[in-house]
Amino acid sequence: GQLRWKEETGGYIHGSPVIVDDAVAVTGCDGFFRLIRISDGVEVERVDLGAYIGSSPAYSQKRLYVGTFENQVLSFDLKEKEVAWVYEHARRHFPFYSSPAVTNDLVVIGGRDKMVHGIDRSTGEVRWTFLTRSRVDSSPVVVGQTVLIADARGVLFRLALETGKALWQFDSAGGIQASPAISEGRLVIGTLDGDLYCLGGVDEQ
Repeated sequence: GQLRWKEETGGYIHGSPVIVDDAVAVTGCDGFFRLIRISDGVEVERVDLGAYIGSSPAYSQKRLYVGTFENQVLSFDLKEKEVAWVYEHARRHFPFYSSPAVTNDLVVIGGRDKMVHGIDRSTGEVRWTFLTRSRVDSSPVVVGQTVLIADARGVLFRLALETGKALWQFDSAGGIQASPAISEGRLVIGTLDGDLYCLGGVDEQ
């Protein structure tokens, strides 16, 4: 329980850090991406991403993926130390508070534009979008060939990863900002009304 180190940034950090090899990657409201060595807290990399960031980054195969307050989703190449691509919807410009889920070929993220976005992981091009009736601050969870995510009205959706088509939905009748947790074929999620739901059969395709 003793403090080993701390690093002061220039703004709030709403997102969670992610472990990258022997370092921790952090983004925040000062607009910087930081890579901090776990052993001693030394900042080994700092890159200005040019936007406030409230979501948590996802990491896979030397790439970080994160949404920003500037209506964008970024892919950052840790090997080249540069932004690999930037995604922005052509018409709807709203911040991303949701944190992305990453598969072998797709980045899925919810937006305050009342949409869930399926983005090609290699190119940053949109594969599909799914329109909800309220903002999506909840972060997605991938189960098999589907993704589960909730909107602020309290509706939980299960979408096909390939197409973004809705397979089923459940209305909790209470607002949801939380992200679903999955274990042993069951989904657990809490609402702003103080209710906790457990849904079964989640591992069924």
